[in-house]
Amino acid sequence: MIGLTVVLGYGDAALDVLRHLPLHVENPEVVVVDPDPIALTGALANGARVVRGDGRDICALQRAHTQFAARVVVAVPDDRDGLQITMAVRGLNPAAVVVAAVRDSANQELFTRLGADEVFVRARSV
Repeated sequence: MIGLTVVLGYGDAALDVLRHLPLHVENPEVVVVDPDPIALTGALANGARVVRGDGRDICALQRAHTQFAARVVVAVPDDRDGLQITMAVRGLNPAAVVVAAVRDSANQELFTRLGADEVFVRARSV
């Protein structure tokens, strides 16, 4: 799907990343995967399609059409989960641009080695 962006985790980090990424089509299609119904309600309000699920679950990734996405944003609260998701996404879709939001700057290189094309370091929540 040309222009499809899949967002895994929908919170402040995802919104920050999406604000800084140029969307290359006029009406981009965005699909959000998150286990939290409140986050999904916010995503729906912002015009996204939603899939309730965990980004570590291959079935949830497939329901979101990650295998066809042009871009995938990994923006989950835990860097370890983010690494698992990044590897799963890369396995499903070697051609997608994978953008990861990480909490710990020490993980930037690891995310890059495991498949992220771009890594954003986000501020730690206190």
